[in-house]
Amino acid sequence: MFAESARLIEDVASNPLPVATGMSKWFDYCDSVAPAHTELWTQLRQLDFDSDQERLTNWLSELLTAEPPSEEINGLWFGLFNPCTDDGEAICQTYIGGSTDFDADSESDEWVCNLKYLPDGRYAESKVLPEIYRRVELLEEDNLFYLGEAFLCHGYLALVISNWCHGPMRTQLLKSAPIRAVVMGHDSGDFYRMAVLKP
Repeated sequence: MFAESARLIEDVASNPLPVATGMSKWFDYCDSVAPAHTELWTQLRQLDFDSDQERLTNWLSELLTAEPPSEEINGLWFGLFNPCTDDGEAICQTYIGGSTDFDADSESDEWVCNLKYLPDGRYAESKVLPEIYRRVELLEEDNLFYLGEAFLCHGYLALVISNWCHGPMRTQLLKSAPIRAVVMGHDSGDFYRMAVLKP
């Protein structure tokens, strides 16, 4: 199941489905592998993905205008991480960083571990990511835990980023750089190369 969910996420890189459509596909998959939790998947389908996508797009656009990466930054990293709320609850959120170490001749994305672009406004405030993380975290079956952060959170972020890379945001992501890779994943691993942008 983990291999299949990873394949679904990887496919999004070249197939930028509308975010709400893509999430419906993800929940169909969750329903097929965990039908006992149909009620949960039905509830999560009601999240406002379009509004959250707009929120994240505005955040990124404003950030790249106020704190643009230099031309030497040839790789952008969108990382998932687990900050704690004021009451000590762990959630899922995303941030952006950039590196000068992307190698177009290599399939490795280990360059994301050496970030030189870390703007002050790098942390996003998605409403969807924490909600998915919280609700799926409550599943008691160990083999279903990955459906939360490892699949649905990664999958949601992949849909958002794929639309950025294939839409109007592409210009802002590349700016005047001659080449810029866009990779996403969790700080602890699971890297997905979404695009290699060129003029």
